[in-house]
Amino acid sequence: MANLKKPSVDAVLVGFGWTGAIMGIELTAAGLNVLALERGEARDTAPDFAYPRITDELSYGIRGKLFQNLAKETVTVRHMTADVAVPYRQLGSFLPGDGVGGAGVHWNGQNWRALPDDLRIRSRTIERYGAKFIPEGMQLQDWGVSYDEL
Repeated sequence: MANLKKPSVDAVLVGFGWTGAIMGIELTAAGLNVLALERGEARDTAPDFAYPRITDELSYGIRGKLFQNLAKETVTVRHMTADVAVPYRQLGSFLPGDGVGGAGVHWNGQNWRALPDDLRIRSRTIERYGAKFIPEGMQLQDWGVSYDEL
């Protein structure tokens, strides 16, 4: 029998999207030997996302080539803590990515600045619609800092 033992590592990251990449750089900067595991295909910015390939609207925009195939594997969602978790079957505002880079790949590097009311969503909802508008058990919270503090 062949020896399949790989060199030991200090940390294993499962998923190498935004969070995994940040953890990887922090852990390696601290001197740890890190292994990152990712499902799906490997990607490299220059050949994989260079013009004109990335402009393939049919593959990327319509067929969702960069997104996780929910027929193969999905996550479960619930709207409130008392709800039964159900499979996420149709892509919507939550778009899990697949392959190296995860969901960070299809964000196109665009992350719009939060507005003042975005950081006080619970307070603003109550001011506008009243406390009864928020369903019982809904975990709606304001951020711990204000826009001005940021």
